[in-house]
Amino acid sequence: MNCPNKVLLSLLITAFWLLSCQRERTTENAAEVFQQQQGPEPVSEVRFAGGFDLIQKGDITKLLVYDPYNKGEVLMSLYLADAKTAEKYGYPKGLLIVPLDSVAVFSTTQINAMKNLGLLQKVVGVSEADYILDEEVRQGLDEGRIVELAGNGNFYVERALQLNPSVIFHSPYQANQNNPLAATKIPMIPFLDFLEPTPLGRAEWLKFTAVFFGKKAEADKQFEAIVQEYNKLKELAAGEKQRPTVFSDKYFSGQWYLPGGKSYIATLFRDAGADYIWDDDTHGASFPLDYETVFSKAHDADFWRIVGSFGDEASYEGLANENELYTHFKAFQDRHILWCDAQKTAYFEKSSLEPQVVLADFIKAFHPQLLPAYQPKYYEILP
Repeated sequence: MNCPNKVLLSLLITAFWLLSCQRERTTENAAEVFQQQQGPEPVSEVRFAGGFDLIQKGDITKLLVYDPYNKGEVLMSLYLADAKTAEKYGYPKGLLIVPLDSVAVFSTTQINAMKNLGLLQKVVGVSEADYILDEEVRQGLDEGRIVELAGNGNFYVERALQLNPSVIFHSPYQANQNNPLAATKIPMIPFLDFLEPTPLGRAEWLKFTAVFFGKKAEADKQFEAIVQEYNKLKELAAGEKQRPTVFSDKYFSGQWYLPGGKSYIATLFRDAGADYIWDDDTHGASFPLDYETVFSKAHDADFWRIVGSFGDEASYEGLANENELYTHFKAFQDRHILWCDAQKTAYFEKSSLEPQVVLADFIKAFHPQLLPAYQPKYYEILP
């Protein structure tokens, strides 16, 4: 072989070696593969929720979960793709292959998201089984198809290891809280819908669930219908000039926990055409006050909203027996208590994905003439 041919062969070998190295380097982790995807600059598909972002680039979805207690900080980054894409890029590290085969869910709102997407058959583990009302899940528990992995503050590590779900969706009350089941090495996915301060923000976590199961199109369709109906009702209530005043919740163990002025419930009151007594408060969650402070500000409010706990008596007599001080509020005397029976309505399971229904319930109470034929689902005025 003459010299030029040897040089050419050497260059070809070197080029092949460089390309091979580059290919190996791009398949080392999912983040690198995501960055190399072709197409326009990706934009988050999340419109209302502040706790997560979904970014699609090529064949891969990037999911960011944010730390709710440290603004702007990312709590978890995930990269998701189907099996064909994973094989295409050599199964890069950190890539979660979807759709998942199974999942354990640790809040009832997650169960409802799975139900709305037709995915309850994927649920193999739950927590606090005694408080789950969904009949299909209860049947699964009775038949042993679904296993309780946590209850009454206890976490069952051995059960989780035997069950070995693809992931565990959990809802930590502190973002950096270390769940004992993390010791199983099963991926723990924080599901923080309950920290969203807006009704549509909470409902948008349906998209979060969907991306793990290839149900993006279905979730987008459902969520868009929620948004349209919610905004239609909000616009209807916005035309009312007379806005009743409202306050919320009850006195418990020496304190009265009230929704903050920037909270989920405060937003619903506002959108339903009412003035929340603590509307100018800046809290995004509940905050405590003593009874005297609440009474001094809310004693003349037109309405009083209460979610009844399991076992609470839904009557004025029951409230008076619970605490005689309640009888001094104008809303009590005028029989304008807006009551939700949480057990009967499965409020804690279902309402986060039906903000338009909760809004309609409130409008029916505050402005009944706007929805004359409407039958409330969650909240009704105590007779």
